[in-house]
Amino acid sequence: MELLPGIHSIPAGADPFTGFYAPNVYLVMGKVGAMIDAGFGDDESIAARMEYVRSFTGLRLSYIVVTHAHPDHVGGAVRMREETGAQVVLHPLECEGAQSAGVTADRQVTEGDELDLDGFVFEFIHTPGHSPGHICIYIREEGVLFSGDHVLGIGTTAMRPPEGDMAQYIESLERLLSYDIRLICPGHGPPIRQARTKIEELIKHRLEREEQVLSGLARGKGTVEELVAEIYPELDHRLHEAAKGQVQAHLVKLERAGRAYPTGSEENARYALR
Repeated sequence: MELLPGIHSIPAGADPFTGFYAPNVYLVMGKVGAMIDAGFGDDESIAARMEYVRSFTGLRLSYIVVTHAHPDHVGGAVRMREETGAQVVLHPLECEGAQSAGVTADRQVTEGDELDLDGFVFEFIHTPGHSPGHICIYIREEGVLFSGDHVLGIGTTAMRPPEGDMAQYIESLERLLSYDIRLICPGHGPPIRQARTKIEELIKHRLEREEQVLSGLARGKGTVEELVAEIYPELDHRLHEAAKGQVQAHLVKLERAGRAYPTGSEENARYALR
């Protein structure tokens, strides 16, 4: 599907349950091409992406830019590199996670780096939170942001400490408000055309959830399980672990801010307000 001239979304295959939306993979075509994220590495997903890339006669795919090293975003990188000769691009803090999936970075990028496709220029924004080295890719001329899992088309980003950091996540969202973003191409779900509204909604949602955690602590709901039961009373059982991660991430944020403290072992820790 062509989202804008030279910017395409490619089917990437579905996971049995990743929040109901399969990972998005994008193809950006200047005089050279770049793929943003690599989806899963199964035969069907790889074949679908390669068929799409090859439909553009003469296109040279030079880069596979991975927003973060989770399996549904980096899984197809090795085979896509073998098929195309493209360089895999990652933030340094994601390299270790990528190596566990058999992926090594050919090029590392950090905050402020650029990649020129001769027609489009990628600006890299370090947006830690979902993972330490998560990056967003910004095309200034078009006002397009490829957000990986930092901003989703539907729903909210999962945070699982210690890798996930709620304070960094909110700070990264706030930084994005300084950019002129007219279209967000997320890692999961449909494109977002009301970018600022979406980012502000996510910040508000996280701060409201933090208040729910504080309210629960004030009433003696001190464990992660107790807080999950109170905050998510009708939760789909498949999302239980994700909800625990969200609550734990808020508790870590509150602890670092000096607003709450834990007692007991890590797995059975009980939190209270300071």
